[in-house]
This record gives sequence, structure tokens and C-alpha cells, in this order.
Amino acid sequence: MEILVIDDNRDICTLIENILLSEGYEVKSCCNPVEFNEIIEKEKPKLIITDMLMSGFDGRTLTKDIKNNPETKDIKIILMSAHPDASKISETIGVDDFLTKPFEINDLVAKVENLLK
Repeated sequence: MEILVIDDNRDICTLIENILLSEGYEVKSCCNPVEFNEIIEKEKPKLIITDMLMSGFDGRTLTKDIKNNPETKDIKIILMSAHPDASKISETIGVDDFLTKPFEINDLVAKVENLLK
């Protein structure tokens, strides 16, 4: 699998998954952040697109866990959020790119292409 989308909002997961599938990417989404570890371990995605703030879970913690694990540290991560300080926060936690919500489809596709080239 190339891309894993993690967001507690099923509509966002479906939207991003459909956009990237139409661009030819192999994509899976996870709307239950608790399940992401099992998916990452099994599927070994090249890129994770995750929301920063999810009910009961935090994309910042997910990012730190992935980047601090020698087996997953090379997975690229795009953090997305509508939070006004999220872009600054993302710079301090080691994400590879940031996407502001709401996002333009072209911005999403360009960021994915850039990280997977």
C-alpha cells in the first residue's frame, strides 16, 4: 500500500481516498485512529495523511511514534488541520508536509506527488 489516510471523520477519509484513487494511488483509510498501528505494521505504507486533532487521539502523537520507531521512521507524513497554529506545530514534530483544512484538491495531489516521487 502506498498511502494510509487516518482521520476520525469518515467523510474526510472517503474524500481523500477517492481523490487519490482517481490519481492512480493505492490508498486505504482508517477512521478509527486506534487501529492505525495494526494497519501500519501489516501494510507498510509509504505515506500517511493524518488529521492533527481526532476524538480520543492526536496526530502529533502518531507522528512522534512513527518517526521515533526505527521500523517506521522513513514513512512520510502529511499532517492536516484547520487549527490556526497547526502549521507551526507541524514544523516542530517532524512531519514531512502540512495541509490546511479545508484544502484544495490540487494542493493535496501536489503534496502527495512531491513526497512519493
